[in-house]
Amino acid sequence: MNHTQRVLAIHDMCSFGRCSLTAALPVISSMGFQVCPFPTALFSNNLTYGDFECSDFTPNMTGFMDKWQHLGLTFDAIYSGFLANAGQIGIVLDAISRFAKDDSLVVVDPAMADDGKLYPVFTPDIVTEMKKLIASATVVTPNYTEACLLTDTPYSSAIPTESELKERCQKLAALGPEKIVITSVPSSEDTIQVLSYDRASQEFHKTIINRIPFSTCGTGDLFTSVLTGSLLQGHPLSKGVEKAATFLSYAIDYTYKAGTDYREGVQVEPCLKHLVTME
Repeated sequence: MNHTQRVLAIHDMCSFGRCSLTAALPVISSMGFQVCPFPTALFSNNLTYGDFECSDFTPNMTGFMDKWQHLGLTFDAIYSGFLANAGQIGIVLDAISRFAKDDSLVVVDPAMADDGKLYPVFTPDIVTEMKKLIASATVVTPNYTEACLLTDTPYSSAIPTESELKERCQKLAALGPEKIVITSVPSSEDTIQVLSYDRASQEFHKTIINRIPFSTCGTGDLFTSVLTGSLLQGHPLSKGVEKAATFLSYAIDYTYKAGTDYREGVQVEPCLKHLVTME
């Protein structure tokens, strides 16, 4: 019997409000893979509440890796998301160096900015450090703001041309990753664009979904978690992106219609049965 593939998920953990690890754990598990949580920070609740308690996990992270190495533990994929500070990028690079094999999937979601600006918890040095991290990735999934920052491109909310988007993808690929996915690309008022680019085949693919009038945290975490599971299942990049975008749209629509407080995040739990049956 084959062993269940393991994903080392390096994200923050919010006890309340679905995002990061509480998004990755149920999604990737439901797709047939073991998720091994590696918290970067512990939050009482997600940041949309505006008030929270936080414990930075940095002092414990190297000790955890030392113990895993001592025990001979291995991982088939490494998936990093929100980090507590720029200094943790060195720890993620250390994890990749220790635990990624030649054929391991390394997914980096450079969660650091949105709407044209860095998250208030970060300083500009996060961009310089993040460029070092994505150089070690197989797949990177920046949103449009993060793609602009990583390619030193001025941000604009105007809808970019296809040639501009291709150039953005190629610049990101030149930093090291094999596969590029850019989410939240400016589009029409009623739609959302997601782009994918494969450096080896030079395939450029665009996925367009309907925009739902509901905004919350953790949507990028859900998207990249589904994409990670899809790639581990052996799907090509473009199909994985379409599946992730379609499921995210379904889950957001479910949450919107349920009238849930947006701060609680997307109601992923009732939607998992739909994810499992998706082709």
